[in-house]
Amino acid sequence: MRRPPVRVPAGLRFIHGASATRFELAVVYAAGLAAAILVLVFAWSRVAQLPAWKAVILFVLAADVSAGAAAGFCAPTGAWYAQHPGFRRAFPFLNFFQPALLCALFDGRVAYWAFLYGFTAAAASVVMLIRGRSRQEPAAAALTALGTVILLPIGLATPFLAWFAPVYMVKLILGFSIDRS
Repeated sequence: MRRPPVRVPAGLRFIHGASATRFELAVVYAAGLAAAILVLVFAWSRVAQLPAWKAVILFVLAADVSAGAAAGFCAPTGAWYAQHPGFRRAFPFLNFFQPALLCALFDGRVAYWAFLYGFTAAAASVVMLIRGRSRQEPAAAALTALGTVILLPIGLATPFLAWFAPVYMVKLILGFSIDRS
């Protein structure tokens, strides 16, 4: 017996669409929670003292980006963005606060974080200009791989943040920029 989809509250529709299956909701929140816990464990194993307030911010950012990476591949989310194309175009640019916070609180390499944000926003915009999912998907994968190849060797002053760039690009380039309607 198939369960009916869950009606999503208006404030969460940009994440889940108007309705989502219980499986989709479970995957999105499990991905966010698991990644956030793992990021904290990894951070605590690398940082002598991680203040509680920084741990909370790191937890929330890890959960947001990781859950968002999963949500971007859900059909109801894609349908919602198809109905709101202006928000789809703006979404990559609205996600500046995650790299900005990580730069300010953990790793002050402004050039690294600015490049990550700029590359991701530009790559997502390029993907959105391409017509047809069958063309968008390989372009998005190629740009995500390119961004990863550029950024991983550069390294960070805080290596426990190396996970962020690939997950951030998966969320915004592979997930939300492809028209899945």
